[in-house]
Amino acid sequence: MKYHIQVFAGLAEQLGGPVITVVADQETMTITALKGLLSERFPEAAAQLQGSFVARNQAYAAPEDLVSIHDEIAIIPPVSGG
Repeated sequence: MKYHIQVFAGLAEQLGGPVITVVADQETMTITALKGLLSERFPEAAAQLQGSFVARNQAYAAPEDLVSIHDEIAIIPPVSGG
């Protein structure tokens, strides 16, 4: 199953572009599992991925929420201001 994920800010630069595709065996998974999968695939960005927010269908998702290959998924890294 292919998950197409929009990536923003500096994280997009680290992962090679504004949209990434990852393959998983399951059609649905929790946000926590998705972050784990991404951290395995992109170990250089693991710390930033773990601190990032995930949006599913344009709404922030909780760690235990499920995402599917049919959802619009976005990873939004934390932003510091000043």
